[in-house]
Amino acid sequence: MTAVLWLAGAILFAEVSRNRAACAGAVLLACLSGTTLPDLDLSLGLVHRSILTHGPLLPALLLLGPPRWRAVAAGLALGIGLHVAADTFPNAMTGYATVKLPFAGSIGATASYLWLAANALALTIAGGMLLARTFPPKWFAGLLAGSAAIGIAYLFVTDGGWPALGVYAAFGWLAVRQRKQARIG
Repeated sequence: MTAVLWLAGAILFAEVSRNRAACAGAVLLACLSGTTLPDLDLSLGLVHRSILTHGPLLPALLLLGPPRWRAVAAGLALGIGLHVAADTFPNAMTGYATVKLPFAGSIGATASYLWLAANALALTIAGGMLLARTFPPKWFAGLLAGSAAIGIAYLFVTDGGWPALGVYAAFGWLAVRQRKQARIG
């Protein structure tokens, strides 16, 4: 339930903000919320790892709101991306760990791995793109750093977090390397 309060705070910040700093705070609150919000599925009477909460639906719903909610959607996408990245690395992809469809049950182990990995990637990219479109470059860089700090703290302590952290680190290294190569070449 704490995740809902963080998200409500992010939306409130976005609603009352008249400056970029408050809007940036909304991004970080939403990112923090997204790291645990998907597991709200159990409190909502859904099964664990419901496809409704472990994918892009919640950030997409925010994009249907006023334009000032885009920053919240960006932060939530980044946070949920972190959560599903960790969920991609369970001890075993069976039963409780698989992704479930409402009224239909598990989508199976292979499809669960694919769903979680694809959504971790898509949500991370979408969140970053929304941030880039919403904030100037220096703010964007600062918010990515803040979101990365939230991600490191979350992935450091959650099941499946260490392998996910390794994947994020590898992609980050590749991005930096590619950027340096582009400058040289």
